[in-house]
Amino acid sequence: MLNKNHMAGNAHLSSEAAEPFEIRIKRDKPELAQGIDKLLELVPEEIYKRAFKNIQTFNKRGDTLLIVSGGILERSFLERDCIPALKEAFEVTKVQIIG
Repeated sequence: MLNKNHMAGNAHLSSEAAEPFEIRIKRDKPELAQGIDKLLELVPEEIYKRAFKNIQTFNKRGDTLLIVSGGILERSFLERDCIPALKEAFEVTKVQIIG
């Protein structure tokens, strides 16, 4: 857990609660909104919550989807449970996950 006391007195640092993955992506990258909706249909809710809770970056370039996960655990969940759904939802042939 992050100790917020280290931020006391430093005007350059702030913290805020992270928004859910699907809200951030739909707001920041509206071209991916349709893929997010389809992904929510394809992946069971409990798997979705576990695998996508700490996604940091999500980009699509051509037929490749690049995901920066929150860590090795989330990467493992994505690789094990979500690759086929990600390919179908975002109409890509390759999914690259860094985590």
